[in-house]
Amino acid sequence: MNPAEVARTAEPTSVGIYEISPSEVETYAVIGEGTFGTVCRGRCRSKDVAVKILHEQSPDPKVLSAFRQELEIVSKIFHPNIVLFMGACTEPGNMMIITELMPHGNLESILQSGAPLKLYTRLKMAKDAALGITWLHGSNPQIIHRDLKTSNLLVDENYRVKICDFGLSQLKKEGELLLDGKEGAKGSPLWMPPEVLFGQEFNEKADVYSFGIVLWELLTGQLPYQQYDTLDDFRNAVCYQGARPQIPDDTDDAFRRLIECCWQQEWELRPAFPEIVTALDYLLIDCAISDDIGRQLWRERFLTEESVSWTQFLMSFFDVLDYCGNKDYQLLPEQPSLEQFRAAGQYQLQEWANRSTLHEHFVLEEIKRRQDAQQPPSEADFKLFCLKILLVDDNQADELVTIETFGNILAWFGPFVDHFSKKVVLLDNIYGIVAQPWFHGDINQVEANCRLTDRELGTFLIRFSSIPGYFTISFVVPTGIVHHRITHFLGEGFAIGNYGVFPSLTHLLNGVAGVFGLTNPCPGSKFYTILFGEDQAMPSGYIIGNERVIGFPYYQRPRPSS
Repeated sequence: MNPAEVARTAEPTSVGIYEISPSEVETYAVIGEGTFGTVCRGRCRSKDVAVKILHEQSPDPKVLSAFRQELEIVSKIFHPNIVLFMGACTEPGNMMIITELMPHGNLESILQSGAPLKLYTRLKMAKDAALGITWLHGSNPQIIHRDLKTSNLLVDENYRVKICDFGLSQLKKEGELLLDGKEGAKGSPLWMPPEVLFGQEFNEKADVYSFGIVLWELLTGQLPYQQYDTLDDFRNAVCYQGARPQIPDDTDDAFRRLIECCWQQEWELRPAFPEIVTALDYLLIDCAISDDIGRQLWRERFLTEESVSWTQFLMSFFDVLDYCGNKDYQLLPEQPSLEQFRAAGQYQLQEWANRSTLHEHFVLEEIKRRQDAQQPPSEADFKLFCLKILLVDDNQADELVTIETFGNILAWFGPFVDHFSKKVVLLDNIYGIVAQPWFHGDINQVEANCRLTDRELGTFLIRFSSIPGYFTISFVVPTGIVHHRITHFLGEGFAIGNYGVFPSLTHLLNGVAGVFGLTNPCPGSKFYTILFGEDQAMPSGYIIGNERVIGFPYYQRPRPSS
């Protein structure tokens, strides 16, 4: 009997339709090295793939059993945060596992490369990994990964993380404790919990400890425990002295607590992964949004979401306005009078119709009445429209508001609520800037230079800085084009250089116009064209049901005072 026949008759396999012939697989450059195999970039059935070729290719029943156990696990896991298993070759001499190809490689390599990753991106990566492990731990029987580390977290083209390498994974019944055999502890020592290093019984909380080390790596971008020269020194420090990697002093308190909870010495004190996911949801909101009212809005309505539809967002935004007592923007009452109904802005009508389909007919009639009378929208509607064009990407057909964009807008135009008057000032702040001809929004320095090239001296524009919360003024001088950063002190005003703090950008421009020689706003602002351009009407886009019924004509638009 040849080796292939031995492999197929020694033990039934569940690979079935996932069996791939070696002749179907081409391998190219090595992209990774693991405990049990080498990972190569490859191609199979006209698809770019990753190919894990096992180091041990013998037909020994023990080797085959371990290989089949890995296949038994990976062939049954389907989750967005777990690398997609596509097939396997089970012939000794050609044993390999084929999975989807992750273009950015593993997280350890990215962190070690020093690639600039925002803390928000790192926290999203942590949540991705936590969601994947939550799925494994919730399986029946439960799956313990046992080798959770940054090199086993792969990154796709959108910087989303997926878990790979189930060579050490184990199945466990609920409530059961496991124990490594005579071969000793399995896994990677630097990520291994004390109970496993001790050779004691363990359970799924071993993955929680490993995740604590992963969180520390995401926070610092460093490899853990580099100060120990021998395994014995390391084991004694971790197991007997409770040594852990040092968390930087400036770490957010909630993030610090999460890391420390995960790598507790006693496994009973470590949180379960659903708790970890919830903690990361709160951390993501705190990281993305600095404004207290904005954080509260997202926590109460969209805790687990990275993005929501504009309609969903607007409904919650109205609640905040109503809560803060801004009568200009309040919701319609459930049973409005004719005067209240006629006085409502178009956004209020839209929001009311979304909440009360029973009144949709009356809303449509009121909108038609206004269109027939050529009644222009109110200033409140324009302010809300300015918020929308900042929050919603022009290229998005589904009109999504992301938590990151919302947080950035609050940093640029906040605060949401004035500290002294307790009134919502965000919309006024936005309208006072977006509706100015000199505001060009989210363009970079190269684009600013293009717009200002060949313009007369003193032509200027203001744009977002690359750092949320800051603006940049770009203007033409005799020697070319210069750029100066404007600091925004939330709730206090704007400053440039040593010229003091001004209550608004308009006041700042008036204050430094003579110093910098500012004369004319640079044309080309998409915001000004949308709002006031004579040759381009404001686009329609307010939907009730499936009908596009509201459009803002460009005439009689209220302009902010300068």
